[in-house]
Amino acid sequence: MKKTNRIPALLFALLFILLPLTAANAQPNIPGDVDGDGSVTAIDARYVLRSSVGLERLTDRQLAAARVLGSAKPSAADARAVLRMSVDLEDPESRIDEKCREVIAGMTTEQKIAQMIMPQFRTFNGENVWTLPDEIAQLMSRYGFAGVILYAQNTVTAQQTLRLTDSMQRANARQGRPGLLIATDQEGGTITRLATGTQMPGNMALGAAGDASLTRQAAGVIGSELKSVGINVDLAPVVDVIGGAANSILGVRAFSDDPALTARLGSAYVCGLQDADVTAALKHFPGHGDTGTDSHTGLPRIDKSYEALKKKELVPFAAAIDAGAEMVMTAHIQFPQIEKSTYRSVKTGQNIPLPATLSETMITDVLRGDLGFQGVVITDAMNMDAVAAHFRPLDAAALAINAGVDILLVPVDTSYSSGLRELERYIAELAAAADGGSVQMDKVNAAVSRILKLKYRKGLIEPYRETELETLAAAATAAVGSRAHHETEWEITKKTVAMVKNSGDALPVTKRNQSIVLLAAYEDEQPALRYAIGRLQEEGKLPPGSSVRYLCYADVTASQLGSRIGAADYVFAVSELYRAAALNPYVTVGGMYAKLDAALSHTHAVGGKFIQLSCHLPYDAARLTGADAVLICWSDRGMSEDPRNAENGVSTYGPNIPAAVYLAFDASGGPTGRLPVNIPKLTADFDYSDTLLYRRGFGLSY
Repeated sequence: MKKTNRIPALLFALLFILLPLTAANAQPNIPGDVDGDGSVTAIDARYVLRSSVGLERLTDRQLAAARVLGSAKPSAADARAVLRMSVDLEDPESRIDEKCREVIAGMTTEQKIAQMIMPQFRTFNGENVWTLPDEIAQLMSRYGFAGVILYAQNTVTAQQTLRLTDSMQRANARQGRPGLLIATDQEGGTITRLATGTQMPGNMALGAAGDASLTRQAAGVIGSELKSVGINVDLAPVVDVIGGAANSILGVRAFSDDPALTARLGSAYVCGLQDADVTAALKHFPGHGDTGTDSHTGLPRIDKSYEALKKKELVPFAAAIDAGAEMVMTAHIQFPQIEKSTYRSVKTGQNIPLPATLSETMITDVLRGDLGFQGVVITDAMNMDAVAAHFRPLDAAALAINAGVDILLVPVDTSYSSGLRELERYIAELAAAADGGSVQMDKVNAAVSRILKLKYRKGLIEPYRETELETLAAAATAAVGSRAHHETEWEITKKTVAMVKNSGDALPVTKRNQSIVLLAAYEDEQPALRYAIGRLQEEGKLPPGSSVRYLCYADVTASQLGSRIGAADYVFAVSELYRAAALNPYVTVGGMYAKLDAALSHTHAVGGKFIQLSCHLPYDAARLTGADAVLICWSDRGMSEDPRNAENGVSTYGPNIPAAVYLAFDASGGPTGRLPVNIPKLTADFDYSDTLLYRRGFGLSY
């Protein structure tokens, strides 16, 4: 009996030994513990994030642990949830503070000042910066900057952009410094930087759709493409509230003239970028929407009380901050009723009120105090005329830092070798000012702390580590401007087109054997028009027997247009309004609207219908009063080529014009957008009146 019982006993003992080993090597069972180490850490969050963007495959059991929110597959939202779990378990705020204090304690004053600067290197010694020049790499290895801002000159292809950002991070990491915040202005619509990226329809177009989920989806695509090329900060969204037709310097970059709609969509945009692990920077605090002056070329002034700002301009900022925005960009705009401090302008010799960027009242009291923002404050570019023309560079920097700003954006022109030396002098002199007390050292330390905390949360507090660049480059090429992203863009854009006039049911175009003329304002719009007709043909929505002709009227006089158009049943004409003065044909003789007047008159004379495609500021929907139908599509960006014919990747293109033309023929769908802004009637002199022609929220459908 003893002999027969020995085998089960030995097996039991063996199992007793092996089971712990097996358990130790098993894949995770704890939700969020993706790497199976028995605890939920920030490393797990990175695993989930990389898997959600297709850069890493997980085993079935890892997938189960990664789906902490129960979604079909791991997502960026799961990664954030895991990160929050890991912070709660092992990295409380005190741990972050401790790490940042440790880094700051080892920094010289010059290093702190450098950590507060974000330079640009869009061109260098006359050449676009596609690869990192040695001279710039050496500068970056000497100074640990907050980050770098990239422009269109830096972002030619996805693979090239990734290699550039990687080389910048490697140059910065040579001294063991925290990683860089690499930023760009990829707002969508008219302001985009990635040359092969998915453009999306733009903010005012998204305002016309009025759907926060679509805005979040659009921002998510933008964010995922930025992340894939190594850009971790998007200087977006614009959450300025348009002040009206006469004060629309930001134009279609803004969502709306309604603060509530702007707040809702701005918050959704922030969440979309966060879904892709990209930091959003709200702009332009405390509001650039109610001025007709561009701060690139002048110093705008908004004469409003603080109570008025709280009811309008500040509403979207407050909402987006509550939604988790990590960065805010300031505006170089004067608010004389709020900021009473002045500076003697080097341009005029007069004492002028400090703009918001340099105002402690605005930055510390309002933004940080009243709105409770604890994140990073970045200036708009310090080389813009609003600041550069009136303030000495070091004075402007000192005022900004003392006001509570964290990052000085583009304070020095670094487009030549001499500019690099000027930046070094700038850092040294600003550090001396901090050591001497004219720049408050406690403000410097607080700013650096906030920057480092953001870097900690972005996984940048430790020096950049080289990655499998070839794998990432292939993934970036596949993601940026992908067919899937462009199809998402197309479906979103179709929901943004607004129709405000349709006399006699001019649209949709459904009759057979119609002669159709499509008038482009500029050559790059012709491929966009052809693309729309091509999609209609492919989907069987172009009426049989349709004869379609294309004409660019840029180099055609008003008197020549009629003969060029000839007989036509339908004329679709692109209009583009940038400034109100252009609406008057007597002021801009031979201009766009004089030509459109002639085209409209000729079309009706031959018995045709005239369809206006308003493709930039929507206020010209009140201009061509005789048009049979008016479609508003919010952007005039064209195409360099038909994307269906591109063989070596597609350059970024505007989906708005094609979507408007497509919907003019789509009887089963049609326009569904609603105006996000009020459109006033025009006076007899073609000025904006106080009477509204179309109210916000208006839109027709079939």
